Amino acid sequence: MKFEEILAELGSISAKLEAGDLSLEEGIDLYNKGLELSKKAIEILKEGKGKITLLSDEIGKLADSAFEVEEQ
Repeated sequence: MKFEEILAELGSISAKLEAGDLSLEEGIDLYNKGLELSKKAIEILKEGKGKITLLSDEIGKLADSAFEVEEQ
């Protein structure tokens, strides 16, 4: 499931919970589903942050090596 899909589903769950038309069991089930989707979204964000950090490090190394060449 893509991050955007998770956000859309969380929005839908939130709206249903806020409407207050659910039984207690339905509300608990939706709440649990929302928690699981939130965990997935956080995992996706952490993975993305890791990729950005790696790319930033690589760009920094390239920039450093470019300046070393100019100084020689």
